[in-house]
Amino acid sequence: MKRSVRILLILVGALVLSLLVLVANINRSHSTVKGIEVVIRHGNTPALVTQQTVRDSILSALPGVMQNSVGSVDRKAVALAAERVPYLKDVSASTSVSGRIVIRATQRRPIARLFYGGREYLYDDEGTVMPAPLFDSLNLLIAGADYTEPLRVDSLSTNLTDLWKVASFFDGQKKYGDLIDQIYIEADGDLMMVPKLGNHVVELGTIDHLDTKFESLLAFYRRGMPRAGWDTYKRISLKYDGQVVCTKR
Repeated sequence: MKRSVRILLILVGALVLSLLVLVANINRSHSTVKGIEVVIRHGNTPALVTQQTVRDSILSALPGVMQNSVGSVDRKAVALAAERVPYLKDVSASTSVSGRIVIRATQRRPIARLFYGGREYLYDDEGTVMPAPLFDSLNLLIAGADYTEPLRVDSLSTNLTDLWKVASFFDGQKKYGDLIDQIYIEADGDLMMVPKLGNHVVELGTIDHLDTKFESLLAFYRRGMPRAGWDTYKRISLKYDGQVVCTKR
């Protein structure tokens, strides 16, 4: 077969294939949506949300979406509806070859439980506050603030932001985070901590110089506490630069 004929056949084949793909896309575009597929990237965090919860959020905001043709689906509106689920970020929506709406999202990574105004929330590693799910098995740092005013997640007070900064510090510095079980804010704004060992509280003061403060605390736990005894002190203060000040019972 001559080379020119082979080239012609290849071009004709490519043209036919392109036409078939075009026809398939047109048919798909005019067909009714077949369903909603949800893909959630959880990382190393246990699932906080189900695929059905995301579907329900979409159907609640866009009740007629399943009667739409694939080509008329407003993907931006679908993504926004899925983003109403507070545990998700980086949400995108597309349509598949099979005619399904496909949601892809990343689950937020919680680093602390926040107790505020008699309710429980979760802090994620970006400082976002989420409602705590009804059932979860997360072993997280506990953060507390004894306030009664409503929590505004779009405008956190300085104190609550400080709580998150300490939680984030512990998340990045596991050797310090493993020492502490709870952090909370007193009425005067000072940050207090409850360690996992001993029967005392640790007074952090402000969030300045966290590395220096916790290095001093860790050194005291390693060298001072074994000699004095873990139940000797009721309060250990890190408020003063370069010092660990202890108050006996």
